Amino acid sequence: MKLRYKGSTETFSSSRFNTFALSEVLTGDDSAYIRDLDVFVNGQWKCLSQAFKDGDVVPNNYNDSFAEPRSDRERDQGYNDY
Repeated sequence: MKLRYKGSTETFSSSRFNTFALSEVLTGDDSAYIRDLDVFVNGQWKCLSQAFKDGDVVPNNYNDSFAEPRSDRERDQGYNDY
């Protein structure tokens, strides 16, 4: 997914959680807290933590990555089936 640090215009791609600290997202060689990142969903930038709360982004059923839900069912259940 397309991410950026809050207040920054530089973007990067990531969709993987730090599996040792699930409140963090892998950002290449490092990781960042979910609350410190924005995600590009539905054509706009949104706080990643709010995107999780709103169901715009959901984890997979292994809790090691995240993506936009592919169906209303995935949005309602709160995780992707892959």
